Amino acid sequence: MSALAELRQHRDVTSLKSALHQLCSGFGRITRLDILTAMHEGTKQAICFLRLERPEQEQQLMKTLGVGRFGGEVVFVLNLNVPVTAEDSGPSSQWADSNF
Repeated sequence: MSALAELRQHRDVTSLKSALHQLCSGFGRITRLDILTAMHEGTKQAICFLRLERPEQEQQLMKTLGVGRFGGEVVFVLNLNVPVTAEDSGPSSQWADSNF
């Protein structure tokens, strides 16, 4: 099973974070990890942004996972293994009004 497929088996952000730390320990120490959750077409997703100590470590991780970089961070999206409930059927985000 691929590393991304293994990460998709997680049902919540807490267990996903733990799995990411474990996976990344083979490449280097995580210096930043942000996980945003979203609903997309009835599927709960985790959008992961992370940084390792050195760019070479990030390159190896990206090659292993088959993912890329956005805004200087390693970024990838995972569909989480979570059954969708009626509460999740609405929009995952809404536009906010701005005074700019």
